[in-house]
Amino acid sequence: MNYAKNIGSKIRFERKSRGLTIDDFAKIIGMAPGFLGLIERGQRGTSIANMVKIAQFFNITLDELIITTGHSDGTLSSPPASNKIDKDRKALISMITTMSDDKIQILTANAKALNKYLPNCNAKEALDDNTYYDSDFQ
Repeated sequence: MNYAKNIGSKIRFERKSRGLTIDDFAKIIGMAPGFLGLIERGQRGTSIANMVKIAQFFNITLDELIITTGHSDGTLSSPPASNKIDKDRKALISMITTMSDDKIQILTANAKALNKYLPNCNAKEALDDNTYYDSDFQ
């Protein structure tokens, strides 16, 4: 089993699922983009310290970073997120870890204000109901 390739695929999957470029992610974790590219392609391994840093950023365990699922054709893929909400939650946590204190305060204030407008509905109702996007927020 090629662990470097599996780990690299998982890192790329997690990075892309959060909408991060390789340059942005490399800067966040303090790694050269070229080296990160080699890791993602499975051409280089990385230290446990780097894997811990990456897993913490993605809010996943080392097991989740290392373990992949296989397909009958021999290809590997990352385990799917347990559901859309978990994936969204992880993406938000990742974004917040890179924000300045000022941006976090703005985000918090906006989330509190938004919560007042959506007290008793679920996400699907909010997305399906255009009234939440009309004059309420303008």
